[in-house]
Amino acid sequence: MKGGPNWASNVVDAPIIADTDAGDTFYKQSMYYYLGHFSKFVPPGSKRIKVESQAPTLVAPMEATGFLTPDGSIVLVVLNRDLAGHKYYVEVPGRGFINMDVEAHSAATIVFNDVQ
Repeated sequence: MKGGPNWASNVVDAPIIADTDAGDTFYKQSMYYYLGHFSKFVPPGSKRIKVESQAPTLVAPMEATGFLTPDGSIVLVVLNRDLAGHKYYVEVPGRGFINMDVEAHSAATIVFNDVQ
């Protein structure tokens, strides 16, 4: 199975792939669950905020993005695209550091509810 064409006429993966030959069979790809992870923690109306990394972007297996939600919480989503698990830390200004482990090919989310 493969995804369908996109706006640039490339055949690409999709969150859900339907097997039209088999009728009502469909497959949920990894991307489906990753998008669901975001939608669980990042509500409509959230604004993306700056997140800095100490690792060089092109060689780091970890990627991160942050959001300020409408209720004032901060959501940090970290993606590990590597074949191995990695340790990382998050510096929370004025509060210190949070040490975390992220398994291979997974995402982790930290929600800061009491940010002012």
